[in-house]
Amino acid sequence: MQDQAERLRQMMGNESASVNLDRVASGPSVCRVIAVTSGKGGVGKTNISVNLALAMTNKGKKVLLFDADMGLANVDVMLGMIPQFNLLHVLNGQKSLPEIITEGPGGLKIVASGSGGVQELADLNEAQRGKFLSALQDLQHQAEVILIDTGAGLHRNVLAFVLAAEEVVVVTTPEPTALMDAYGMIKILHREKREPQIRVVVNMAGSPMEADEAGQKLSVLSKRFLDLKVEYLGFILRDPGMIRAVKEQKPVMLSSPMGPSALSLNRLADSLLSGKAKESDGNLLQFFKKVTQIFGGKA
Repeated sequence: MQDQAERLRQMMGNESASVNLDRVASGPSVCRVIAVTSGKGGVGKTNISVNLALAMTNKGKKVLLFDADMGLANVDVMLGMIPQFNLLHVLNGQKSLPEIITEGPGGLKIVASGSGGVQELADLNEAQRGKFLSALQDLQHQAEVILIDTGAGLHRNVLAFVLAAEEVVVVTTPEPTALMDAYGMIKILHREKREPQIRVVVNMAGSPMEADEAGQKLSVLSKRFLDLKVEYLGFILRDPGMIRAVKEQKPVMLSSPMGPSALSLNRLADSLLSGKAKESDGNLLQFFKKVTQIFGGKA
């Protein structure tokens, strides 16, 4: 893992791998790009991404949910939707980015990656990357918040999106193995990014006390051993309503909007929206430039 991290560090600093943004008319943008990730699978990361996006949409925000989970790409499954087009159609030149956006409940906008869409993004040559970045101008003013649902774990295609985002939400459960994997992700972020803005969400907790203990443990460990401030954002309790919603392929924000999970998600959305992003966060093109730099710098 240390060799992989070193390689990623070299990629982020490799000027020869960069795409010249002078050729891309970026224009002003006010969107925040927030990556939602986890140290391991099975902690409910995608479920939280979808429901957080809906909670923010309900609060009047223009939200775009980008499915960057190469392994599962199941944001659409969570929403019970079957998008006609996805990122692969853009990368293959068949569609433009605006043409593949699917509108979900409450006006939520979704970009599905499709099976292999993120891998195709990783395999673009420099000219293709430049074309893709230019196409992002079409999305520049369509959202105030862009949530990136990444894959789980420390795979290179996951880290590319996580390292490119200034704001990162790490999802975990109170289980010791999940906490250790979450701490592993935090360590990578600390090592590879300058002043990363990291927030932790504890999912599937048995009680508020159990959740708070887990969240504070990650905060304390990060401060003590990394000298890094990690914000404990909040928790979602284990809820039969959430389990039922997943089985029915319907977000809990829609199936049980007054249930305990939905109320917790609303609190999490309020906390996220009240937080201020760094000035560098406000440009979608800058985010994807970093992503494509990492992908483009691979051996």
